[in-house]
Order: sequence, then structure tokens, then C-alpha cells
Amino acid sequence: MTVDPRTVLITGGAGYIGAVSANALIAAGHRVVILDDLSAGHADTIPNEASSVVGSYADGDRMQSLLRDARIDTILHIGALSIVAESVAQPERYFKANLVGSIALLDAAIAVGVKHLIFSSSAAVYGAPSASVLHEEAPLAPVNPYGATKAAFEQVLHAYSTAHGLTATALRYFNVAGATEQVSERHNPETHLLPRLMSAALAGEPFPIYGNDYATPDRTAVRDYVHVADVAAAHLAAIEKFAALEAQGFSAINIGSGAGTSIREAIKAIEKASGTRVEVQEQPRRAGDPPRLVADISKAQSQLGWRPRQSDINRIVKSLLPK
Repeated sequence: MTVDPRTVLITGGAGYIGAVSANALIAAGHRVVILDDLSAGHADTIPNEASSVVGSYADGDRMQSLLRDARIDTILHIGALSIVAESVAQPERYFKANLVGSIALLDAAIAVGVKHLIFSSSAAVYGAPSASVLHEEAPLAPVNPYGATKAAFEQVLHAYSTAHGLTATALRYFNVAGATEQVSERHNPETHLLPRLMSAALAGEPFPIYGNDYATPDRTAVRDYVHVADVAAAHLAAIEKFAALEAQGFSAINIGSGAGTSIREAIKAIEKASGTRVEVQEQPRRAGDPPRLVADISKAQSQLGWRPRQSDINRIVKSLLPK
């Protein structure tokens, strides 16, 4: 199914996921406008083919002008604060940026008639569930303010889609990882497991793992890792699918690999890719860490026609090697 080129505003488009997504949308023939305040993003990741504006999506008046002047028809809302520990220490900052600011963006969209919005949500909305494979109908029970802001804005999107005829899709990412030729993770601080593991391996530093007594095959926690390029492909699929169908309403869709990788399996993949050995320091498990979190991705396959193509763990970690 093909659609006419869209004009897409990407909030947080100078960040890790945003920049990879911008490249994917441009390659598919869409026009991209990037909005980023550059507090965490990097201007040098913005594609030359994209227009860019430095600013905040929370500035409702400015957003109305930008959406109208740039003739935006689709918003890909990736911009957010996203460090879990920081959200626990500064919940007011996270609710203001991720919820109040996002509502300001949504109000601006409704005011100027933008009817398509793709929202970067998170598996953090599920909290610490007892189920080992998560379907979208699982209860939302976030255990930290970051996850709570994502769940709350999903509720806002559901209500707005009913009231205003909005097409709103929340893509619930699991553990996004990997790099492309153009873009790699450059978080400060880096909190994601795989790039931290790779850095430890290349530097010959010990690496702590938390918990070796889980009810899993090798006793370490199992997680679902999805390549950032596959996430970008999911954004493209959502934009094109729902634009072509002119669907209305709210939907939530898991984006993951659909496969689990244990901590020890991740370490083995890092060792294989880097040619070095990782010295493991085993620590007690952390409170609230579930043994296994893996996405049920059948909805993404059936509704978006999407499936992960680059999310094999060995392929992900190989892409993390210095270029």
C-alpha cells in the first residue's frame, strides 16, 4: 500500500531514536521537520534533507505557528525526558515535560487541524507484570514516574481521539538498542545495558549484573531488545498505514523483537562481537525487577505489516562496535 508523501514533525528528532527515524522517513520520500531543544539531542545527527527548529514542544503558541506554517499533517512525538532514576528523584520535572508539555503539543495539533499523531510510548507502562510475555491488553501499572507519564499521556490520547476524531497510535517500545551507519547512542549518562556492556568490554572493566537466582534458564533476567532501525521502520509503517486507511481512534502497539535475551546471553554476544572477555560482578537482584519481559508483537505484525528484521541480539551488538 502506498500513500502520498507526508509532512512529518518529529519532536526530539535530534536524539537517538528521532534521528534514525528521520533518516528512514526521508529515505521513504516523506518531508521531515525536526523540533528539538538540543538539551539531550545532537545537532550533527539531523539529516541535511530535514528542516529543523530549535525549541520546545511545550510552547503551544509556537507549536500552532510551526504546524500551520510548515503544513504538518503528521506528528511523530518522540521528545521526552527518559531516565528512570532521574524521574524518581525529580517527578515534577517529568510530569511537566512528558505530560503537561505533551498536552500542549496535542492542543496545538487539534487547534490547527493536525489529525495524525504517533506517540513514542514504552514498555515501562506495564510496570513489573507477572506475565512473561506482554500483550497490549495487559494492565498498565507503571512503577516509576517515567512510566506513569507515558501511561497518562496514552489516556489523554485515547480521550482526545474520541472527542476530536484524532488518529493516535502509541508504540510501546521495549529495549531499544543498536546503531546505524549514521546514528549511535550518545546518552549522558548512558543507562542502557548493551552500550554499557560494550564499553566495559572494550575498556576491560568489570560489569555488575543484578540477580543470579531468577527462574530463567541461566538464572539471569530476560529482556526484549529491538534494533533502533526496526523501531524507525515501525514509525514509518504506522504513519503510512494509518494515513492510507484514514483510520480514526486510539491504538497501542508493542514494538519489540518478540524474543527474550538473558543478561548472560547478552554478555556472550558482546564478548563474541568485541573479541574480549567481560569480567562479571554478580550482585543481588534489585527490588521490582521481573524475571522476564518479552513483547507479544502479533498486533504490530497484523495491523502495521511490520516485523523486526535487524533485532537478532548478535546483529544488535555488532552494530555497537566502534566504526
